[in-house]
Amino acid sequence: MNQLIAQAAELQRVVDARGWRSCIIGGLAVVRWGEPRLTQDVDITLFTGFGAEEPIARELLEVIAPRIAGIIAR
Repeated sequence: MNQLIAQAAELQRVVDARGWRSCIIGGLAVVRWGEPRLTQDVDITLFTGFGAEEPIARELLEVIAPRIAGIIAR
């Protein structure tokens, strides 16, 4: 779990450095604010505005490795 928290902190650092509005969601958020449960990844919601999703996703993937390869559809 410590590695997952470190990954979440790194993700938050990257997002904050770019001034993107975001929110950690999913299993890690539930661990922090609710009932403990097993999770293998960090989920985040980015508030990009309509039309800016793909460029921001591509920029994020330049510095953060996704758990699922090919996550952006071509």
